Amino acid sequence: MNEEKFDTIEVEDENGNKKNLTIYFTYHSENFNKDYVIFYDPDDQDSLIACSFDEEGHLFEIESDEEYNELDEIIDEFQESNKN
Repeated sequence: MNEEKFDTIEVEDENGNKKNLTIYFTYHSENFNKDYVIFYDPDDQDSLIACSFDEEGHLFEIESDEEYNELDEIIDEFQESNKN
């Protein structure tokens, strides 16, 4: 697991509004051979967002329930290992 905490990413919504989000961590899945970024809105830190990304930094929606399930497990493991 690659732990790149507290970097930011600028995203644009469907209406063209841009927002800086905080990267929680990144992860590479051997099962899907994809890289993922998990991030959150600093104004709503209780809500995590996950997307896959390519080498150019383009973000893609999660495509399957299997991906969601794996990411849920990885997020839980990350949060558990980072408890103080």
